[in-house]
Amino acid sequence: MTRYNNENSGRHLSRPAGRRASRRRRRKGSAIAVSMLILCTVIMVSAISSALELCMPDAFADAEPMSPLSSSQPVSTPSRTSGSGAVPDSGAGTSVESGSAGQDSQAQPSVYDYSRPVPQSPAVDSSYFDDAVFIGDSRTEGMITATGLYNAKAFTHKGLTVDTAFKDLVVCIDEQYYTVVDALSHTDFNKVYIMLGINETGWVYSSKFIEGYGKIIDAVREANPDAVIYIQEILPVSNSVSSTHDYIKNSKIDEYNELLQQLAEEKQVYFIDTAKAVAASDGSLPEDAEVDGIHMKNSYCQKWLDYLMTHTVSG
Repeated sequence: MTRYNNENSGRHLSRPAGRRASRRRRRKGSAIAVSMLILCTVIMVSAISSALELCMPDAFADAEPMSPLSSSQPVSTPSRTSGSGAVPDSGAGTSVESGSAGQDSQAQPSVYDYSRPVPQSPAVDSSYFDDAVFIGDSRTEGMITATGLYNAKAFTHKGLTVDTAFKDLVVCIDEQYYTVVDALSHTDFNKVYIMLGINETGWVYSSKFIEGYGKIIDAVREANPDAVIYIQEILPVSNSVSSTHDYIKNSKIDEYNELLQQLAEEKQVYFIDTAKAVAASDGSLPEDAEVDGIHMKNSYCQKWLDYLMTHTVSG
């Protein structure tokens, strides 16, 4: 009995200790499971991060970089060719390229459109012509005399052409005679007005006229590279002359004027549509304007000069 009681008593005393050991084993197992779970989570996060680092550059490789909001787009500005170095007093006939409002880019300089006639500008006085040379035939000679524009230099002669401007000794400077072209090298000037062509309307080839005209422009630039050069439109003749003269025809004058405007663009010089100062609505010289159908009365010579004074460019 004693042994039984002792053994039975021993078994009864060992049950609480067993339960405690079992709880310790369960807690230890839970801790290990949690540690394993944390470790697995860390490994998974690390693997995902590595995968993202490898994938993200490819995902955005084709994307274009965004420009800063403050940057402005480049403004192209067409470059200016060498020529007279002057711009019109009026805004017409020019183009300006500039950046958008609020951007850092500034407005670019005005660029003159040489394919268009000189636009109307504020009238200058006669002193504007103090440093000007007029090259022309008897019609230019008549305008100088009729208006009293003697402060300008007149390299003019009856029958002058783009050819004889290089050959005939018609300009007297200090008692020495020169051709029109040679005289340019013996004269101080900053502006040149040219009107030639009426005597060349009988020439077979228009190209010969334009070629000679271009050579005169080149000679002016050789004498003074900074000179302001004006090509004046050839003035028309009366309908009676145009219909009866052997070669002076308004249709031929119109053809030459178109070629002269093209030459002005090519040479980067200024073209003045002078005929608007005196022409009738049909483009001819009015009957009351002319002396002989070609040369003009004093009042129309003044209209011609007035037109030049309101169609200038500033150097």
